[in-house]
Amino acid sequence: MTPSLRRRLWDAAMTGVPFGVFKLGLGVFLHGHVAPTLGAVVVVWGALDVLLNVLAVAAPSRVSFCVLSNVGRLLDARSRQGGWEALLLAVDTLLSFGIVAGMVGLRLLPDLPEALRRTWDAAVVLNVLAAGLERVWVTAQARAAARRAALEAGGVA
Repeated sequence: MTPSLRRRLWDAAMTGVPFGVFKLGLGVFLHGHVAPTLGAVVVVWGALDVLLNVLAVAAPSRVSFCVLSNVGRLLDARSRQGGWEALLLAVDTLLSFGIVAGMVGLRLLPDLPEALRRTWDAAVVLNVLAAGLERVWVTAQARAAARRAALEAGGVA
């Protein structure tokens, strides 16, 4: 089942695009301070993820939110078991959080250009607030469902 447009917009704006920004930041850092070729590859990876998020909002049946989940989609099409898309999306999430942890923990953010640093900060704020809001929303929905079920069963809600 394809998620609603509202859900796809939420996922792209609050999670996918920020994850792409984190990859761009790492790539720029690597390009300038560690390994230019590896940095360029990571920049392309981040830019593709941002683009894929935009495309996934518009055409979810054709494209997924990130490079890894699209690889998973291809593997699912060739596999009897499936589950690759979800697994590789989860791996992408872990990698994105690892990038943030590494860049912050190693105090590498000051080495980014000012505009990218500000974009990184906005991406972190969006992503952290989204995680909190999502948790509240899911919990409120579960409480509402339990209340409805109790009322339907003739109990007190």
